[in-house]
Amino acid sequence: MVEYDQSLNVDQVEDLPLPGLLSRYLQVFVAPGLLFEKLRERPAWGGAMALGSAFLLAGTILVPAELLIEAIRQQLISQGQSAPAGLEGAAQLVRLGGAGAALVGWFIINFLLAGVVTFVFAFVIGDEGTYRQYLAVLVHAQLITATSTVLVLPLKIMAGDVQLLLSAGTFAFFLEDGYFFRFLSLLDLFGLWAWVLVGLGVAKVGGRAKWVPVATGVLIIPVAIAAIVAIFNG
Repeated sequence: MVEYDQSLNVDQVEDLPLPGLLSRYLQVFVAPGLLFEKLRERPAWGGAMALGSAFLLAGTILVPAELLIEAIRQQLISQGQSAPAGLEGAAQLVRLGGAGAALVGWFIINFLLAGVVTFVFAFVIGDEGTYRQYLAVLVHAQLITATSTVLVLPLKIMAGDVQLLLSAGTFAFFLEDGYFFRFLSLLDLFGLWAWVLVGLGVAKVGGRAKWVPVATGVLIIPVAIAAIVAIFNG
């Protein structure tokens, strides 16, 4: 396994061929530093974007119909409404709608967040990275999150909760329901892992020797989002 802080000089990186999509997917997990060094020189992102969308579609389409129906019923009850007759017939429509929303959202969020990262690190801080380089890093790192939609699906089925996340709140069951617990419950562990890799990739693209401070700064993005969403979920 290649350590995250491994660095190659430019000549060494240019001599390495860009791995195929499957190899890049595996390197996200076992050798992200080496992968991001290569993406700095050849920022391919289309294949990773398509692969991530495939994981999201699978994680949505494979949700059992009864779990979707129960989620709809609980949502209606929380809004003070009664479940209409024939709710079972809406499961397929909800499944297709959720799959479409996940697909569109995946593309929009990645393009948008790559813009945010580019603005902060290229324009504000002054690193040399380009939008395409940051997009390549972001899309590959977020394959961690996309993969988790399939990995966590069995847990959702067992718990009977379509919105279940393996989050920091999962291990804070001793806390009473409140803002802090809601905040922790929104900190998806796979998502945090992905953002740490984004920080690593940003450091590689910018030619920085130290990546931990960058990863720490990048983690502010998901933490801030969770903090804001937890306020409105109260």
